[in-house]
Amino acid sequence: MVTFHLNSLPKEKRIQMIGEFYDVIDSLKDRNEVRFFFKSLLTADEIATLMRRIEIAVLLEGGYNYRQIYDILKVGSDKVSRVQKSLDQDDSGYKIIVKRLIENRKRRLKRIKKVEKEATDVSPIGAIKKYPSVRILPDLLDAVIEKLEDDKDLEKEALLFTPSHAPFGNKREKN
Repeated sequence: MVTFHLNSLPKEKRIQMIGEFYDVIDSLKDRNEVRFFFKSLLTADEIATLMRRIEIAVLLEGGYNYRQIYDILKVGSDKVSRVQKSLDQDDSGYKIIVKRLIENRKRRLKRIKKVEKEATDVSPIGAIKKYPSVRILPDLLDAVIEKLEDDKDLEKEALLFTPSHAPFGNKREKN
């Protein structure tokens, strides 16, 4: 079997091919289409490899050193250094993805904490929250408390938060 090498094409054809690949990805309309596309294009191991690189980037951007990343992810320093090199470039796509991933994780963590708090809230305010006609004060209090919450702690927690730990639709209930 002959192996295809992009560099064997003339420069114009390489640019066209890469551009069309980006256009294909850009044309995907929603998460479901993205999922179908990557499931068809890549094996599960290849997807896991890409996600592992993103996790390395998240931890590097979060200030973790190579040893800590090895302890958490069990990846070699060569993999970490390749991601670090890319992060050091001005046009690093990792930085865009890391920022969005952390924001997404923080939103999920806030939802999880809210659900957990509501499940255990037996305070007078918790009782008031159950009645929709008097939701203004509790919602206002929640907003003030949320603003006072230390975002740095949430960010640190978000660095290590992965979808497999979230209770929202990630685990099937056994009947």
